[in-house]
Amino acid sequence: MKRIYSILFFVLIIPVIYAGLAIAAEPKLVEKNISLGKVYADWEMYVPSLRISPDSTRMAFMARKGNKFAVIENGQISPTFDSIGKDTPIFSKDSKHVAYIAKKGAKWLIVHDGKEGERYDAVFVPVVSPDSKRMAYVAKEGDHQFVVVDGKKEKAYDYIVQKLNSPAFSPDSAHVAYVAMNGKKMFMVADSKKGTEYDVTSGPVYSLDSSRLGYIGKQGDKFVFVENNKAEPSYDEITVCSYSPDSRQVAYTAKKGKKWFMVTNGKEGPPYDGVAIAVFSRDSSRVAYLAVKGEKSLIVIDGQEGPTFTELGYLEFSPNSRHVAYSATDGKKGFMVVDGKAGTKYDAILVPLYSSDSAHLAYGAQKAGKWLVVRDGVEGNAYDKVTLPAFSPDSRRMFYMALKDGKWSMVIDGKEGKAYDGVSIPAFSPDSKHLAYAALSGGAWFIVVDGEEASNRFEAIVKGTSLVFTDATHLHTLALANQGFVRYEIEIVK
Repeated sequence: MKRIYSILFFVLIIPVIYAGLAIAAEPKLVEKNISLGKVYADWEMYVPSLRISPDSTRMAFMARKGNKFAVIENGQISPTFDSIGKDTPIFSKDSKHVAYIAKKGAKWLIVHDGKEGERYDAVFVPVVSPDSKRMAYVAKEGDHQFVVVDGKKEKAYDYIVQKLNSPAFSPDSAHVAYVAMNGKKMFMVADSKKGTEYDVTSGPVYSLDSSRLGYIGKQGDKFVFVENNKAEPSYDEITVCSYSPDSRQVAYTAKKGKKWFMVTNGKEGPPYDGVAIAVFSRDSSRVAYLAVKGEKSLIVIDGQEGPTFTELGYLEFSPNSRHVAYSATDGKKGFMVVDGKAGTKYDAILVPLYSSDSAHLAYGAQKAGKWLVVRDGVEGNAYDKVTLPAFSPDSRRMFYMALKDGKWSMVIDGKEGKAYDGVSIPAFSPDSKHLAYAALSGGAWFIVVDGEEASNRFEAIVKGTSLVFTDATHLHTLALANQGFVRYEIEIVK
């Protein structure tokens, strides 16, 4: 038991990530621990298999007892098998379903919500649809592979190319596509229909409205962009493609001779020495991409070239699509370019972040060996390290974590909070009035809400969990306490 407990304690401690300290009257915290089952002394947990449901109410992992294996989900042990497949169990996006690969004798199968599927020579990690109602996975029988969708076997091929985001469900969960091979030829299979064969095929990309399926095919020394099984004109090379949020536009990078350009809705843009993936604004009215001219880089926004720089980094449109910011380097200095205007120069620059109302822009920067956060052009205090900032849902508040003298503290609206050995899993309440996070001090983890430390102490906050607000005053997470897993709940009472 001591050996199992020490392994759990070492692995389940959450790595330090950003969090924040809310400015508010100290609340009264009503705490409750709900057992998720004991740590079974006769079962050895395989820690890398640990999975947490998206809503942080369920946890599942593979365990071994002698030569038998099982999945333990919220303290309940499944029937035993001869093995449990790698990278499982998995949870659905709505947290209501769990699936895993299992082996019985010489055969493998999928177990979905406790029900065993058909047995095959091999099965691979299942894919769950966005609405959590459907599931697809690759299986093998003899020398052939096929996709099983909703429990039904599709046509067998020599190979299913899973590394290419394949199989993939459409955003509306109504369609499924995957890349298959027969001999040396590759092709897209969409809703069970085989597409044109190519020497090489990229993975499937759906538009957000699920009406368009695009991919890149190579035949000989020519490339084509294929949409809904119809090929566009060929080029010497095509790399990446992307759809606009409204699904009305598609853009991909193409090469003809020695020049690259962006093809948007079938129209070729100006030639460059290189181009990168197109980024659309949220309302789809604007598009930007990186281009290379000689040894310089520039951003093309709405067809207009920006200034050239040594290097370019991350680009972000504001949520209202009116503003655009991107990081740049000229010589040895980095800076943020906002709406075409270069800002203050720093030794290094991080990614831009807009608030949800588009009124604020923040980013991290390095200056004289120290790190700071810049919000709306105003520098914060300097620290040994800072994490990426984050805004509250109402955009009025901002927090980030800062390291100083070996201790981490939460900085919100420029005010530094109490220092701890570590902090993690921050979360704002839906109304932005409360901010909660996990803190580490004296070897124990606990939750801090609006600066008030909760009384319960834990050996660990379970790796992969989150702090989840179910409403404005109730939150929960998963923790390890007294050698058992618990769902830890807090009610905020004023």
